[in-house]
Amino acid sequence: MMTDQNSAVLEVSVEEKGVTPMPQTLLNDASTLVSFPTNTNDFQLKLDFRRDIQVRVDNPQKIVEPLETYITYRVSTKADRTDYPHKEYVIRRRYNDFVWLRQNIAVEYPDRIVPPLPAKHTILGQLDRYSKEFVTCRMALLERFLSRLVCHPILTEDKHLRVFLTANATEFTTYKKRGTGLLRRMSNSLNTISVSYNSRQVDFEFDPIRNHLHGLSEKLAMLEKVAQRIHKERKELCVESHQLGAAFIEWSSNEQSVSVALSRIGHTITANSSALRHNLISNFISDWAQPLKDYVSYIECVRETLGKRDALQIQYEQSLMDLEKKKADKDKVTNDEKSLMSFWTKSEMDKEEKIEKMSQVIPKLVSAVEANQERLDVCSDVFRQEYGLWKCQKKADFKSMLTALAESHIQYYQHCAASWDLVFKRMASE
Repeated sequence: MMTDQNSAVLEVSVEEKGVTPMPQTLLNDASTLVSFPTNTNDFQLKLDFRRDIQVRVDNPQKIVEPLETYITYRVSTKADRTDYPHKEYVIRRRYNDFVWLRQNIAVEYPDRIVPPLPAKHTILGQLDRYSKEFVTCRMALLERFLSRLVCHPILTEDKHLRVFLTANATEFTTYKKRGTGLLRRMSNSLNTISVSYNSRQVDFEFDPIRNHLHGLSEKLAMLEKVAQRIHKERKELCVESHQLGAAFIEWSSNEQSVSVALSRIGHTITANSSALRHNLISNFISDWAQPLKDYVSYIECVRETLGKRDALQIQYEQSLMDLEKKKADKDKVTNDEKSLMSFWTKSEMDKEEKIEKMSQVIPKLVSAVEANQERLDVCSDVFRQEYGLWKCQKKADFKSMLTALAESHIQYYQHCAASWDLVFKRMASE
């Protein structure tokens, strides 16, 4: 996400139906919330991240219509690619448009890890879904979603993504209606593939990945839960510190001999309380809590993709079992000695007929096994590539998040240390 957060981002403007076209603006070179790796030597990749397109989501606007009220966001794109005729595009999209985009990409690329969207608000959250905090957090996560798509070496080429980023409102509405039926049919067919994994074989390559994802998801969920408790305690500390500072300042008016010292201590406590709010409280949701939740969702996307690969593993194993069973049945019928006592009898003719039928079925089963194995091998190779990209992405994202967390704490504690050091020096010199 671009760090440029102008006033249009912070205030949700209310407009009646229709939105005044926004002037095109250049995307700045500020760093984004999503950090894409510059060095992928940690994992041998056949693919690499794309860096020839940038997106920014900002300027949320509240649209009031007779039947519904919703938020639209300005999506600005700067591209240096042949499949984008212009260098810059500025359009507006609502949350449901982002949902449409992800659904279509997931259908087009069922074997790829498609990034998650921020969760749709709950019924309880509807009461607050137009608040500045909710809109700003959603806007940041929507930009993160698009940034991951445009930098992905395969997903960035998707036609739906290109239409999403470039088409005006009328063109986009027409395009969406055209593909609704196909999307619904393909989504239903894909749902039949996504089954729980219960292979009869131990998978020494993918089982550790599956276990790692499960453990990481639990750890991040617990981390977010603990961080929320600390955040609540910090807000309470901030309020009480302001009260404590005010008490010192009020006390100073009654103690002339130490009035200056008491006043300085009171103002220092108050200033440190403000620093606590500025450095550790105000950006907690957008910089820490929401990114953690987002990564739990991202892990679920990886697990879902792995589940589709596991479904192919089950199909392959089932077809192999069918082949083995059919071969065993044929061998059993062939080696049945009871029929030798009645040569050219009806039972012997039935035996010959059974063997003939089985001999015709077995090659078809062999072909099915080979086809399923080929599909499984291709899907496994794609997942290896996707998982390698995701691990590099995860490493860069976590580094960015943890660095920002460390810097905010350093700034806060440096402010506190410097302010108290100044109070101590002044008191010592008086």
